Amino acid sequence: MSSRDLLLALTAALAVACGTKTYKSDGCSVSFENLKINVLTPTMFSVQQGSGFRFATPKTDLGVANLEFPKTNFTIGETDGIYSIVTDSLTIIYSPQLPLDGGGICVALKNDRQLEQLGQKDTLNLGGVIGAMDNCDGNKSYSEQNDITSSWHYRNIPDGLLSRRGFTVIRHTADTLCLYGEGERFDELYVLAYGGNYRQAFSDFYSLSGAIPMLPKWSLGFIYSRWKDYTDADYKDIAARFRREKLPLDAIILDMCWHVDYWYGYRYDTINFPDMKGFQQWADSEHLKVGFNHHSGCIYHLDPKVKEFCQRAGLDYDKALEDGLPWEPERKNIRYDTRNERHFKAFYDLYLDHMIKDGFDFHWVDGDNSIYSSELYQKYLSQETGLRPLVLNRLHEGVMCNHRYPCGFSGDTYATWATMRYTLEATIKGGNNGVYWSHDTGGYMPQGKAGKSPDGEMFARWFQLGAFSPIMRAHAKKDVYWWPPVLKKGDRDGGSRLPWDWGEDVLDATRTAMQLRAALLPYIYTMSRNAHDSGLPICRGLYIDSPDSDEAYRYDEYMFGDDFFVAPVLDPSGKGEKGIASRSLYLPRGEWYDFFTGERLPGDRQITVNKPLSQMPLYVKAGSIIPMAPYRDYGSQPLDTLCLAAYTPQQSGKTTFLLYEDDGQSFNFLNNGFRRIALDYEYVEGASQKITVNAPEGDYLDGVKYRAYRMSVINTDKPGRVLLDGLPANDWMWDASTRRLTVATPSCDINKQIILEIKL
Repeated sequence: MSSRDLLLALTAALAVACGTKTYKSDGCSVSFENLKINVLTPTMFSVQQGSGFRFATPKTDLGVANLEFPKTNFTIGETDGIYSIVTDSLTIIYSPQLPLDGGGICVALKNDRQLEQLGQKDTLNLGGVIGAMDNCDGNKSYSEQNDITSSWHYRNIPDGLLSRRGFTVIRHTADTLCLYGEGERFDELYVLAYGGNYRQAFSDFYSLSGAIPMLPKWSLGFIYSRWKDYTDADYKDIAARFRREKLPLDAIILDMCWHVDYWYGYRYDTINFPDMKGFQQWADSEHLKVGFNHHSGCIYHLDPKVKEFCQRAGLDYDKALEDGLPWEPERKNIRYDTRNERHFKAFYDLYLDHMIKDGFDFHWVDGDNSIYSSELYQKYLSQETGLRPLVLNRLHEGVMCNHRYPCGFSGDTYATWATMRYTLEATIKGGNNGVYWSHDTGGYMPQGKAGKSPDGEMFARWFQLGAFSPIMRAHAKKDVYWWPPVLKKGDRDGGSRLPWDWGEDVLDATRTAMQLRAALLPYIYTMSRNAHDSGLPICRGLYIDSPDSDEAYRYDEYMFGDDFFVAPVLDPSGKGEKGIASRSLYLPRGEWYDFFTGERLPGDRQITVNKPLSQMPLYVKAGSIIPMAPYRDYGSQPLDTLCLAAYTPQQSGKTTFLLYEDDGQSFNFLNNGFRRIALDYEYVEGASQKITVNAPEGDYLDGVKYRAYRMSVINTDKPGRVLLDGLPANDWMWDASTRRLTVATPSCDINKQIILEIKL
């Protein structure tokens, strides 16, 4: 020990011996001479540094959204000048004689896990948010597009909120939360001590930094996009074909085809869209939402409104002028700062506001972006429309607030199996930080002359992955950039994201995936509300449910909500579209049903699965009851028929699914404009099955008032009697080959309790 450290220790000991109190406690805070500890929850505290009990006042901003926490009970102790603060879950040890990063504060959980130094390197982190995967083939990021012979480097996914060590230390500076590293500057440190309880980490973090927002319901359906010179007539034809093929479609995105003036243009292309307002009215009549791609950060220097923009933004036109992009250097641009609200407001008011008034529904923000502009895009769009915003944007690496702007897009990726695998890893790890990762389903661009052309098998398998992703969005590069090129009519365009362009086998497989996604929207929307309330992601690593299982720490399989286990096919069969794909997987603990075959399987083991193109390894937890919708062209159609599928467990038990419903688009849910319906499923082994649809709690404007039900029980014995509300049911059928019972009810008042009883 140095002479200075010895002096500090003797001074502390003398103060204790003389009975001098060297700290003061006020509510949830304990202040020492140069340090303040705020106990926020039993598993989270913060640290501030100062002098003489003077500390900076905490502030809410883009990083920290809440400072009001219920009082947490704790005790304070002191031994030999070392202080302990003890909650029900953890012990904080403060040694004033030691540097803060050198053991001045250490943390111990009651299960004996310890964090000895706040700046300790985290080697067990479970991953977080990758900003984008531009030019990636798997985790290899190439320097050039369409050319896998160009130089490359590894593009790794940064660390995130969760760590297997059970502790996360986050530093707060103005508008930013970041993971803390030794010696880094901070205004306040937040320490999360959750052990293996990852749900607790979510609860603490989101109570501090704000909830994952509720997205509009339509955004959880299928979104079609392609960089291609489409016209308004093309989009109308595409939408009509989706409807004819029974491929649910909720939204389309206009890429570069909507504007002129090159990369940074904002004037409508009146050749492609001679009547943009009329086009938006058509989209509304087809119940399609319309978004548009634009490249933020610059405006074409000859734009008719650019001088007015500079005046409003307070920019000097000549100083803001810069050369064009590498592929169009002569097309100069005016650059503005996406972090500056004056710049942003001038840009939004002059260039985007009229587009929203013309009927556009959402933004796809390409190009430059910042957490400030992400905040402002959502704010301005919701103020303009009065509705929940959808803004697809590039996510922000190094910060912990991406969940506030949760819809990231993958960037320009190569269309390869390796990219599909890495996309899944990014989805799961991004879920650790609450983001709704949106990848270019099918991949964005080809590998070039030295690579392989994408095939229909990969296209279909990627759509299956997309169907069980937070956001399902297809996208690809312009056909003139594809290799091999599309030279004549009949050549396959590898960038097509229209399922009918890939042949009947792929169309059938894609249709199955898209219809399943649409059917599960009641389930998915409920899980999105759960994410808003608890921070629990829709796509989540198995480790969240099984933190003590080594098998759970993998990124090629995951839970989709509470009840679905997904292990997508991520490698080719070797026989193309007609092949049977084989993959090994770890089936988690419990009992599971193969969704497609109905086979019940015990979990906690490795298995090998063989699946044709029309199926994927998809499993449902035994004992669960899943709410679904019948076929609908778009997800916002009123749900006047609810389908319920109950999966017979091996042993007697009861489960409840709390179905969530609201109007799908407004903020009325914040003022109790929603309803929850308890769906109870009870099985008594060898004796009976019972499904109860309880009367809803709460209500919302324009919710359906009458509803019919189609109930299915999977893997049940032939019933002796089937009763509906105590009377013999009329409309039921039991299939001996599948052991599946189906029962249909007439439409009835939504407030009426429905009880289906099956006597075995």
